[in-house]
Amino acid sequence: MSQEILKSLKIVLLVEAALFVVFGIFFTFFIEEYVDLFDWPDLDPTAGRFIGVIFLSFAFIAVLVWREKEWERIELIVVLNILMVILGAIVMLIGVFVDETGWAGWLNFALMLTFFILLLFYYILQIKKSTRPS
Repeated sequence: MSQEILKSLKIVLLVEAALFVVFGIFFTFFIEEYVDLFDWPDLDPTAGRFIGVIFLSFAFIAVLVWREKEWERIELIVVLNILMVILGAIVMLIGVFVDETGWAGWLNFALMLTFFILLLFYYILQIKKSTRPS
């Protein structure tokens, strides 16, 4: 029997999808403005737009996951998401000190760390719920 997905996990995924859309639009269509607004140290428009498309793709996937009903169908995507945000947080933390990304780097680090904690917490709860006898 398939396990239902926790509502709290779905909410986290939906909020994450919304942030992915915001960052995706910024990076894809307004990368120069993003660099100016957030005082980012580098501008590579092609790389920025590529990152924007990745964000928009993750937003699309997060919405599909949010609409899904069965845990078994989304578990691997949630694990991928957890891995992406913790590795992204590590890269942002390094960027703060090495590339001097400033407050925007700290903001990105905080967002990714927050989503890592939330996703990991609800993933563990989901696994515990899934392994309990019915």
